[in-house]
Amino acid sequence: MWSQIKPKKMYLSIFLYSCIAVSLLTLVFTMFLSQQFSRSAMDEMDKSNRDKMKQVVQSSEFTLQKLRQFALRVYSDESIALWMNMDINDYSPLALNKAATSVREFMSSEPFIHGIYLINFNIDQIYTSESSLYTTKDFYDPIMLNYIKSQKTPYLQYVNHEVEGESFLTLVVPAAGPNQNYQGFVAILFSKPLLNVNMLQISEEDQNKIYIEGKNKEFILGNTDPALTKELMEMDKPTAEQNWRWNSGNETWSIQRERLPIEGWNVYHLSPISLWQAKVTKIRIEIIGSSIFLLLTLLLYLFWQSYHSLKPISDLAYQIQSKLGKKHPIVQTANANNEMAWIHSSFHSLVEKIEQLDLSIKSSKALVKDDFLRQWILNSKSSRPIEEFIRNQTQILITGWFRMAVIRLESYGRFEEQFDFASRKSLRFALGNIMTEVLANHGYTAETVDFGSDHIVAFISSSASEEDVAQAIGAMEDVKIQISRWLKLEVHAAVSSVLDVEENLQIIYTQLYELTLMGFINHEDRVFTFEDLERYERGKDNDLDEALLKQVIHSVQLKNDKALEGYLDQLTLHMQELSYEECKLQLTHIIYSIIKSFKNYKTFQGMKSIHTFLKQFATLGEVKSWLYQEMLQIIDQHRNKNASNRKDEVAAEMIEYVRNHLHNPMLSVDDIAAHISMSVNYARQIFKDHFHCSLSDYITNQRIEYAIKLLATTDWTIADITEQSGFQTKSTFFSVFKRATGMTPNQYRLEKSIS
Repeated sequence: MWSQIKPKKMYLSIFLYSCIAVSLLTLVFTMFLSQQFSRSAMDEMDKSNRDKMKQVVQSSEFTLQKLRQFALRVYSDESIALWMNMDINDYSPLALNKAATSVREFMSSEPFIHGIYLINFNIDQIYTSESSLYTTKDFYDPIMLNYIKSQKTPYLQYVNHEVEGESFLTLVVPAAGPNQNYQGFVAILFSKPLLNVNMLQISEEDQNKIYIEGKNKEFILGNTDPALTKELMEMDKPTAEQNWRWNSGNETWSIQRERLPIEGWNVYHLSPISLWQAKVTKIRIEIIGSSIFLLLTLLLYLFWQSYHSLKPISDLAYQIQSKLGKKHPIVQTANANNEMAWIHSSFHSLVEKIEQLDLSIKSSKALVKDDFLRQWILNSKSSRPIEEFIRNQTQILITGWFRMAVIRLESYGRFEEQFDFASRKSLRFALGNIMTEVLANHGYTAETVDFGSDHIVAFISSSASEEDVAQAIGAMEDVKIQISRWLKLEVHAAVSSVLDVEENLQIIYTQLYELTLMGFINHEDRVFTFEDLERYERGKDNDLDEALLKQVIHSVQLKNDKALEGYLDQLTLHMQELSYEECKLQLTHIIYSIIKSFKNYKTFQGMKSIHTFLKQFATLGEVKSWLYQEMLQIIDQHRNKNASNRKDEVAAEMIEYVRNHLHNPMLSVDDIAAHISMSVNYARQIFKDHFHCSLSDYITNQRIEYAIKLLATTDWTIADITEQSGFQTKSTFFSVFKRATGMTPNQYRLEKSIS
């Protein structure tokens, strides 16, 4: 049935499918949006009510505490206290006059007060803020007198009090207890309407209700009508919930509850759900109406797009069918009525031939170009054919000037271990493409060359202006960032100054590659230039007597400790006149040269490690003394070595080589055997005879011991410790460490930190 309804023309079919898809998506989205809005509106109502409730509670606590303090001030007033504590024997009308004056002042200073009673049972008199004087027998508010005489609360407590049919919030000072004998009291009546407006912030237009319930479930304050108040008083309220829904007649209320801790009152905020539901329903109708209008607009737009964009394709398919005729193979298939199948089939053979031709041309050009660029780099001087090809087939020399740049993969050994040959080749190809594209975004034309190892070389067409130096460095910084972002590979980069075609690119290429290695020495993550190489060379040999340094090393080799001390004194004598940084730089170079000459790498991993180690010394003399003792130990080692037989010497040399190369994840028994110029099997046999364990097990044990030391003495990350210990991957490190110690590295570090 669907095949009969479905339009034959492709653009009409696509329009029909689009209408169905857009209509369903619009319907689902509208329902989802409507429900989300309704839920958000109710959540917003609850949040608004909670905020209102918190504001009411804070305002009530503050106001009631303020009124309590005010009552204490009234009671402690000197004139009022004098009259309330007066006996019949020392009664004075003047004291009453002063007390009345104070009462009037207090009445004018606090708007919440409706009235004040001054009660003196000693003289059986009651003075009110209305300027009236009564006895206890003719006083119009006997309920208050009975309350004062019977109250047992030991602290200030607000109570409900009715006088002549009007309800007030009353506070009596002081509170009378069973063991107290007060004869003078101040009773203050506070106006509930004023408290509703100012303390509870209730207005007549507000459809929300506030209801404050006392300890005995009596109504204290609020704007609920009598019927609602009665229902709330009789209502069995949940004790555990702070927010719930309550049906009362035709209305559903959202109720929030808070507690006034000092008074022990419960404050209820009632918000009518119908008010919010009406607003939500109105907006939901507007959303649905807007969605319908949007749907109709989209359908019209889809039809217009289908007609103007896809109808020409249908016309093209009709023309192809008429050209190819009914004998075309596609007629025998199920796609005979498919317009796109006709178009695809007609162009497939043509496109295939064009692609094959283009691919063969591009492949040959790419191979020739890579070969010529590689020869240009590796030959000390470019030949005429290479130069002509570079000028004609690339844009490197379009300005007459260019720069060479090198990016080198960090930790290439792990890179080789992680990826096979095909993957490594693809990733290097991607490196070159990213480098070319990023440089193009910075306005540079570039060609890259892959040497099949850990680095890529690029030629960058450049200008000779000084501003171009910073731009080229910035472009290479961006290359590093994009490679890290897209390929998750870290690289070091170096870029040359401007060059011309007559330069010896082989030397420049070698220098740039060496510059990328500087990141390993000084741990700087930036793009290096020739200025860095010149500064490093100057700093390394700054006023240092290399001849004396050679004499120091030679005296150690000759085991002449007396000559060693003299040469060492001469070598360090001039350092007393250097700055601290220059002195430390020369000491770093001296120590590095010595440990390099005698292959003593047990303490240090590179020049930065030496530079950091020197910080523990306070004076140059301490460094010289330590260095002298270290070289004496080297002399003693050489003496002991000469006294031992050849096998002991070979075994010790293997141990030393393992310790010096422990951080290298590619360290193998083959490397050790090659170092001592022996076969692999013989080296293994000598080591096992001397140490009763295999060489591979020894390497693993040493790595575990070194990792344990780093875990206990440093705050390095597990990834850093894995790399420094020479493990190829973190998973390998974890499995070997747990097999050796019974714990994971994190568990071991945690246990050591606790102990």
